[in-house]
Amino acid sequence: MFNGKRFIIAAAMVLWVTMIHICVPCNLAIAQTAKDWAQFGRYHENNRQIKAQANEINSQMVIFLGNSITEQWEKLHPEFFAENGYIGRGISGQTSYQMLLRFREDVINLSPKVVIINAGTNDIAENNHPYSEDITLGNIISMCELAKINNIKVILSSITPCGFYIWRKDITDAPEKIINLNRRIAEYAKENNILFADYFSAMAVAEGDKKGWMRDELTKDGCHPTLAGYAVMEPIIQQAINSVIER
Repeated sequence: MFNGKRFIIAAAMVLWVTMIHICVPCNLAIAQTAKDWAQFGRYHENNRQIKAQANEINSQMVIFLGNSITEQWEKLHPEFFAENGYIGRGISGQTSYQMLLRFREDVINLSPKVVIINAGTNDIAENNHPYSEDITLGNIISMCELAKINNIKVILSSITPCGFYIWRKDITDAPEKIINLNRRIAEYAKENNILFADYFSAMAVAEGDKKGWMRDELTKDGCHPTLAGYAVMEPIIQQAINSVIER
């Protein structure tokens, strides 16, 4: 005879055991990510290979340190990096806090000639913490100071324009915050004889209701450049790199 109560209990036990088997790997994966908050492991193997190369190669190395803007750049236009010998060290979603933590592993230990630092937009998006303009600028300055001590030339780049963050639509003043932080980064660069690569001015809407937004023809989501956007950025950064190397 069918016993409904026993059936429900048995089904619940099967579901419970199944969920344990499903969720344990998930929890382990989450725990592993939490343990490597700065994502040192992301480029660990590639860094090991680079460090094993001849010093002559490393001495002319240019590293792009950044977030998704940098990571997607290398994915969408790998030839730009490969043909010029540039090394991409972008990790999507990262803030200046995380970049500062991995600066030694992903920059200093590779002994590059130049590092390009692009940081701040995910701080403004509050990916990991409340936004503080002073702290974000301080993180960027700390990276510059670490580079200087280790004889690495720095190029500071502006944050690219963003009208809104599709993952944080509650933040409605992104353009204003980006403009303010870019101004302070540019001022610090000028005061410390660091080259500033201004992507923002070449990519942003200059006036009107969408002032400070990325131009529509350069993005699909309002924040991340398309190939057309990177085509605007590439001559700007190449000119900056050539200028720094010649110094």
